[in-house]
Amino acid sequence: MRGRTLAGMLAAVAMVVSACSGSSGGTPQAGPTTAEAPLIPEATEVPTVLPSDVLAGEMQDLAKLAERLAQQLPQQKRPAAIDVAAGSEQWQPGVAYRGYFADPDILRAHGRWYAYATNTAHLRLPTLVSRDLRTWTPLTDGAGRRVDPLQPAGWVRSRGGGQSLWAPGVGKVGNGWTAAYAAQAGTSGGQRHNCIGLARGSSPAGPFRPVGEPLCYGQAQLGVIDPDVFVDSTGRPWLLWKFSGVVGQRPAGLFVRRLNAEGTGFADGSETRELLTLDQPWEGDTIENPSMVQFRGVTYLFYSGNSWERADYATGYAICAGPEGPCVRQNHGAPLLSTATTGNPGPGGATGFVDGKSLRLVYHAWDRVGGLRRMHVAGLWQRDDGTLEIVDPG
Repeated sequence: MRGRTLAGMLAAVAMVVSACSGSSGGTPQAGPTTAEAPLIPEATEVPTVLPSDVLAGEMQDLAKLAERLAQQLPQQKRPAAIDVAAGSEQWQPGVAYRGYFADPDILRAHGRWYAYATNTAHLRLPTLVSRDLRTWTPLTDGAGRRVDPLQPAGWVRSRGGGQSLWAPGVGKVGNGWTAAYAAQAGTSGGQRHNCIGLARGSSPAGPFRPVGEPLCYGQAQLGVIDPDVFVDSTGRPWLLWKFSGVVGQRPAGLFVRRLNAEGTGFADGSETRELLTLDQPWEGDTIENPSMVQFRGVTYLFYSGNSWERADYATGYAICAGPEGPCVRQNHGAPLLSTATTGNPGPGGATGFVDGKSLRLVYHAWDRVGGLRRMHVAGLWQRDDGTLEIVDPG
């Protein structure tokens, strides 16, 4: 994400809201509520042990491992190494791109890969396309011209008509595509205050037009950011996001809630669940950028921790009982992707995805700290117990 850590920030004084509309001044004020349950529920203790019927994860007994191995799981294929091809650092239609592309999200449709990122090149929703995950070119219209596929909602207060949009997530929901993004809706304590917006399109190339109400939490100074659209194995859509925390009261956390079948807002009767809260030393002052994926019977939650501005930024993962959790950190509490394990400084903003019979991660890392955050594609391997190892860091 583009925001700074919580250290040194002033406590926010706005009221808690589950949906909001941007005001002409500072922090967004409460608006119409789109669902009865609050966007951020009261803090509860997050489980540290998976239910006994989850046949995956560290520290499981031999009987559970034997039961998992007896299942008829889909085959997996060792992922081939993916080195993103060299290209221009400038956003030029028809030219391979290898420039700034932070917090990448990815999906496959109509025989092509689509990747979306935090704003760059004065675009609200920078979108790259590829046939092979290696060579990426900017999305263009039918005439081969540069295109920005997202129309921001009226509440967005970001500069340039909404060009300061962060960490988008796009997914196929129902008969169309839902794009979720974080944007400034006002200010709080001198910082930009963020809400999450939803938009719908008939194609992964857009155009995406705003739908529903913005999702806001006024008590958190930085608000809510880093949305991820996830559709589970039964076809139910979910929205994950980062809650930025309240200074001195509640740390940052990752949350999830079910979307309606049209992907235009939360499902009636749905409730927010907390999946992870800030906990491990390597995570520093924050956790963010949740991404959920299911692979060979296991639900994984990937996330970033620490400051995006430093080489300490890294990617961890948890195994979950399902989309609503509980989720338990793996890798003995250490990050999966780090500067040390990948050779790429500050690997984060990751999205897990299935490529045929393989599990991969698309993520960003610095070319040099403070330079460009470029896209990489890592290959992962699922061990017998469901935990993961890096095959190739990309």
